[in-house]
Amino acid sequence: MTIVSTIKAVTPKVINAAKKFSGKPLAVTSKILGAAAIASVVYDSHVNGREKANYCDEIDTTSRTLNQYKQYMSSDKNSASLNKLKKVWYDIQQSISYYSLGSRVKGYTSGAGKTILGELPILALSAIALKFKKIGKVAGVLLGLNGIKMLLFDVIGIGKKNTYKS
Repeated sequence: MTIVSTIKAVTPKVINAAKKFSGKPLAVTSKILGAAAIASVVYDSHVNGREKANYCDEIDTTSRTLNQYKQYMSSDKNSASLNKLKKVWYDIQQSISYYSLGSRVKGYTSGAGKTILGELPILALSAIALKFKKIGKVAGVLLGLNGIKMLLFDVIGIGKKNTYKS
């Protein structure tokens, strides 16, 4: 299931929830902020996991290929038949793809897991905002404040020290 199809599946539920809470702007806003925060964390964790998977695959493939090539090129005996067998074995090793799959899974799990663990407070506030009524409003306000802080500090750059001198 892709992110776009997930958004298409969730959108009617969000619209129905908004109709249910009409006349209660803080409740609706907290639900929307909660859903948006969860979507943002899931998207970030997916992108970070994919990038880490690619990185781990490149590193592991490079290391593995170098080791296999060294083994292929080294020879204790000067034998044409042994060299042919080594060439066949080297080609078989190069065509095996489960090495790549293993390093990609390891990298994706690492990248996505670190992102989710780093955003655990935001996920907790989002879950509270989506699940509960009264405390959900407080969680929605905290999510809104966090969003404003991120917008001002991370996007616009207000409050950041200049690390370069002009």
